[in-house]
Amino acid sequence: MANTSVTKNSKRILWIDYAKFIGITLVVCAHHTGRGNWFAFISAFALPLFFFLSGYLFSFKKFDNYTAFLKARTKQLLIPYFILNFVTYILWLFFFRRFDYHYVISEPLYTPFIGIFYGNGHEDWLIHSIASWFIICLFVLENIYFLLFRNVTGARRYVLLAGILAVCFIDQKYDPIRWPWSLNIAIIGIVFYGVANMLKENVNKIMALSLPKLITLSACSGFLLYVISSRNFIDMNKSTYDSFTLFFMGAFSGILFALTLSRVLEMLLGPVWLFQYLAQNTLVIIAFHLMVMSVVKKAISMAFQIPDDLLTDNLYLNFTVVAATLLLSLPIIYICNKYLPVMVGRPAKPKQRDAAAPQVISNSQTV
Repeated sequence: MANTSVTKNSKRILWIDYAKFIGITLVVCAHHTGRGNWFAFISAFALPLFFFLSGYLFSFKKFDNYTAFLKARTKQLLIPYFILNFVTYILWLFFFRRFDYHYVISEPLYTPFIGIFYGNGHEDWLIHSIASWFIICLFVLENIYFLLFRNVTGARRYVLLAGILAVCFIDQKYDPIRWPWSLNIAIIGIVFYGVANMLKENVNKIMALSLPKLITLSACSGFLLYVISSRNFIDMNKSTYDSFTLFFMGAFSGILFALTLSRVLEMLLGPVWLFQYLAQNTLVIIAFHLMVMSVVKKAISMAFQIPDDLLTDNLYLNFTVVAATLLLSLPIIYICNKYLPVMVGRPAKPKQRDAAAPQVISNSQTV
């Protein structure tokens, strides 16, 4: 198997960083473009991609027992989820609900606060940080996966995963309840998480293909994704699926497209500091990007007298807003890592470490 690039003095696999960068950039794009063609294309696979990457990186060998696992994931996901939501709720309550009409709600002001504990991003429950539902969803998903699959081996793993897939179809068809902590979506996410975890060696073989083969595979899977997404609108957050079967077909096509593209970028570009840094800090971007985007759009609109609808309809302005949102997330990332590492699920760093540089941590950080 061909070696993949590893960042200096760390255990980070470069193509995974590229995949995370692609994923978080697409999430920002989707939240800016609304419900147009780009949203349909991106929503078809962006979140399944993150579930897949988390499953690829997971290993039962890292934990002696469930208590050790729960303690680790509580620090990495659960505590950051609540802290990030409390912070963004305060920002929303005292500033953003007056600053941007998109943050105005007809419900009582305590509704989003209750929504933090409900853990679903639909309607106004998490209006202050809608995308943060993914964090608590991943926490639930990983706990279920650990408890169900830890002592299951061989072909029984695939039978169990097939059973979960069947539960997904039943839940989608017959269950109208949005369970707390995005449990409905977590069950769906287990399929992508489990496939990646069980077929890790197969993924490694694909990543070891030659550059021409990777480009061909990426182009073919990207085209298939485009065809499927143009015929099947989905929004995982709102549990909207025109066709559940096409959703899984499109999601896995998109995952293959993103992974092979990431490996191509690794081979052609090598390490790029900005992409790595953003990839290592997706948790902060998930929590704050909509607020940052709100400021960016308001600034562009006021400075150049551009109406809001043009900001989402014009391709070049789309690119400008998304790029500016990611770049302006850098100071927030720096502050969180340097002064509030617990907010992003990381231990306090030695004072001499430069928090502005990419951190020397493994890809095993799940988000």
